[in-house]
Amino acid sequence: MSQPLVRWLSLRGYGLVTSALFRATTPPEIMRRRFERWGATSRATMRRRHPSLVFGDHSVGPLAIESVCAVERPTCAVLYLHGGAFVMGSPSCYRSRTARLSHRCDAEVFVPDYRLAPEHPFPAALDDALAAWQFLESHRPETALFVAGDSAGGGLALSLSIWLRDLGRPLPAGAVLMSPWTDLSRAPNGAPRRDLWLSRQHLERWARYYVGGADATAPLVSPALADLSRLPPLLVLAGEDELLADGAARLVERAREAGTEATLLLGEGMQHDWLLTLPWLDESRRAWTVVADFVERKRKSSRPRD
Repeated sequence: MSQPLVRWLSLRGYGLVTSALFRATTPPEIMRRRFERWGATSRATMRRRHPSLVFGDHSVGPLAIESVCAVERPTCAVLYLHGGAFVMGSPSCYRSRTARLSHRCDAEVFVPDYRLAPEHPFPAALDDALAAWQFLESHRPETALFVAGDSAGGGLALSLSIWLRDLGRPLPAGAVLMSPWTDLSRAPNGAPRRDLWLSRQHLERWARYYVGGADATAPLVSPALADLSRLPPLLVLAGEDELLADGAARLVERAREAGTEATLLLGEGMQHDWLLTLPWLDESRRAWTVVADFVERKRKSSRPRD
């Protein structure tokens, strides 16, 4: 089968599945069950596919953190904040994705099972992200540390970076933001006819679940609106046809204006989270190469943490 046909079928199949399972009006508890049934992979299944995988269980109080390592001697560690619109997702849903991240970036990856909205609105997820980061600092004190995330987790990774800066804490060596959702104060207007799944209605409803009674324009709620100076280097990836693409481009532009190193990779003709959901496409393989190169360069240039 030709690559153009594989690409077309993969993108349309992705759109059909996501739009059917995760409608804007689908209640959070139903979306969670569907996400688990659709994406969860047991450790035993992962080990049968990849015998060298090593999993670990960690905790900070009630917060559970799963570690995934696909390489014998990792050269860095990544705190990965999963996506799911702040209302769904878990480490088990992301095992194949975090194993790929570990393999590609020669990294040990830590995935916190952060609290979800609407039961736990802002700042619960961010509090858990900070607790997980502080654990990682103490658990891997001599290792270059990165933060990464996709979709809502990409926005959360940026919020964490801003909070660490404001607290005067050592910053990650770099942040990898995949299809990040970084402005919850308003739904974007970009590419509504090209996005095969996300709509303004999705983002408006999900934002209400997460924001709760907070100010949607607050810097740690909508980090795209924050002061973006003095942040770690940012690598931002977005699908050219996804609703969040314009926001990703504006984020990179504002970060550069503030003096922060920021790089944008737009996947031509791609959809939300394409490098995670459609890893067999040539566009995804190229994107993973960019991610791995970014992590390697920033690892080599990182300074020891205080």
